[in-house]
Formats: sequence, structure tokens, C-alpha cells
Amino acid sequence: MKKKVIDIYPPSEGKNKEERRFLEKEKGVSCNKKWIVPVIAVLFFFMGYFYYTSYRTEIVIYPITDDFQLEEEVLAKSSGSVESEEIRGIILQEKISDAREFPIEGRELVESKARGEINVCQEYSDSPVNFVEGTRFMSEEGKVFLAEGRVNLPGRQTNEGCSMVEVVAAEAGEEYNIPSDSKFALPGLQGGRLYSSVSGISFTIKEKGRSEEVPYLDDKAKNDAQEEMKADLLEKGKKALKEEHGEEYFIENDHQYSIDIVERKLKEEEGEDEKFYFQLNVSVKVMAISKEDINSFIGRQLPAGYTWRKETEDLKLDFSTISFEEGEAEILINFLAEIYEDIDKEDWKRQIAGFDFDDARRVLEEDVEVEKIEIKTRPFGLNKVASDVDRVRVIIEFDKS
Repeated sequence: MKKKVIDIYPPSEGKNKEERRFLEKEKGVSCNKKWIVPVIAVLFFFMGYFYYTSYRTEIVIYPITDDFQLEEEVLAKSSGSVESEEIRGIILQEKISDAREFPIEGRELVESKARGEINVCQEYSDSPVNFVEGTRFMSEEGKVFLAEGRVNLPGRQTNEGCSMVEVVAAEAGEEYNIPSDSKFALPGLQGGRLYSSVSGISFTIKEKGRSEEVPYLDDKAKNDAQEEMKADLLEKGKKALKEEHGEEYFIENDHQYSIDIVERKLKEEEGEDEKFYFQLNVSVKVMAISKEDINSFIGRQLPAGYTWRKETEDLKLDFSTISFEEGEAEILINFLAEIYEDIDKEDWKRQIAGFDFDDARRVLEEDVEVEKIEIKTRPFGLNKVASDVDRVRVIIEFDKS
């Protein structure tokens, strides 16, 4: 039996397949079109939200400036009430100490006379023999000693006519420190009967003679050392005060400072080193003026409603007189700067929030004198100041280039 071959689809079946394909295609297109509108709407929503939330206004103001100069003498007071034409001062203090050694460079001649006793005897008489104060006794080497009182020698029968006589050398020096067995004659008796009968037979030294240069610390050396240390301690005290208070107070002028010695110790060392030690405890004081008080005082001297450009400020304070005891100082203030009308940025932002640019400029120009106003927005597009004051930024500039 032959097999039946069919190579042509029935018409009805082929038509159905084509229609199904067409319907499926149309259905897909229809479905895609349904999503386009929502997507675009969402996109516009986010674009609008981003634009609204990122919208900012920047206003750059270039105010008119004038030169202002102030030269005025004022009284600064660290205590009591302060009037409007005065300024508050404060005395700051730093205690500091140091110890240092210095060489003893001075020299002085130190001289002393030898002193002692001579055992004097007489063989002339059984009666006492007396001599006046200052009687001279000469040693075999020619060294002369003088009796410091009257010489009273007993008779020969009493203590063999001997007596101890207090004497002092006629001159200073070590050469008068003679041996104990030295013999003495009385040159004043030479040529008389007593010359050979009265003599000194021994010498007892009690105080040696001296004549030499020794280290000498005079008042000038002490004063020089003290002044040198004071100068160094003053600089250290100034540095410490500036490091601690320099940001808050004006303390740059050297005339504002004083130094007082609280304690001084001096110790001399004799010997080969020939030096002395100096210790100073001092108090460094400064009459300080707070920068805030200076600015407040200067601000009161400006025209009403004006302030100054800090970057143009040139301020000098000259302290003509200072009394730390009374806590007062006379100060000459020299001040030079560019001034301009003070601008209340927050008030301005509240006034022009939501205004178009022309109205905003008109309001600002009616309030203060300005040379130029620039208004910028971000992102670009609207010719209008942001309604939210937090999105408005006011900048003051002076360089118009």
C-alpha cells in the first residue's frame, strides 16, 4: 500500500498562524506604549524635584568704601568702672626664675700686718725699765715691729728681767712672718747705755702678715650680672605671656612690660674657679588690652552703621605712660582702614527671598550704597531669587576685577 504524502498545509491552518503572529506583534507594541507615559512622567517629576531642591541663589555685593583714620589718646584702666571714652585694661603676670654662674674678674690688693709677741729682757738694772708705746724692735733680718702698748720690763731679779711685749709689723706682707727664734734689738737705744742690755730673745707669731691680689666681686660686677639676668628673664617672661595670651590680647609693645625682682640670692665661691652664683626670681607684668575691647572702642568711633575691612586694618598702640601700681595707662591709638556700610546679610535675605532679580537689586540699592551687585543662580534658568532664605547666599566682595 502506497504511503500518502501531503506537502501543502490546509488553507485554514496557515491563515490562523499568520494571524496569530500579527496579533502577538500588535499586542507587544501596545504593551510597550503603555509604559512610555508613566516613565516620562516619573522622569519629569525627578527632574523637577532635583531642580527645586538644588536651586540656589548667590548674591555678590561690592560696597562703596571710604578711608577712615583715627588718632586718639585714651585712658586704659584695669580696675573700677570704665567710661565710654576709656578702655578696659588688664595686668597679666608671669613668674620666672633662673640661676647662673659668673666669673669673678675683679682683683683687689689685700694687705695685713703680722702680729705677735716678743720676749724682751733687760740686764741693765734691778729696777724696772719702761719704754713708750710704739717702741721699735728690729730683727736680725731688718724687719721692724712696733710695740702696741707701753713696754714694762721688770728688774733683773724678777723673771730674769723679761716680759712678753705685744707687737705689730711696721709693714704688711708675708716677709714679716719670721721664725720664732728670731732675735731683736731696740734701734732707738743705739748709742746709749741700754742698747746692749735690752733685747728680744724670741718671737711668737699670732697673726700672719699678707700682701696679695685676690678675686674681688665689686658692686658693678654684681649689678652687671643682675641686669644681664633681668634682661634674659624679661624676654623669657614676654615670650611666655605672648604664647599664652597673644591671641586674645594686644601685648606686642615693649613699653607695656615691667619686671620686678621677687628674690635675689648671691653666693661667692673662692678658690681656683673664682666665680659667683646669682639666682633671680622675678615677676614679669604686662598692661594688656583685649583685642575685642580695642575693636569695640574703634567701632564706637566709626560713623553710625559702618564697619571696616579687616584686611586693610593698620593699628598701632603707643603706651606713653603706665602705672602698674594704679593699674592705669595712657594709650595713643593710631588706626587706619577702609570702611563701608554694615550689611545685615540675614535681613537682606529675608527681604528679597522670592523676588525677581530686578526687584531684588532695587531693594538692595535702596538699603545701602553699593558699587555693583551680581546675582547668580544654580542651576541656571530662573531669573528669580530662591524663596527659601536658607538657599540664598550673600557674599561681600571688594575686588571688582
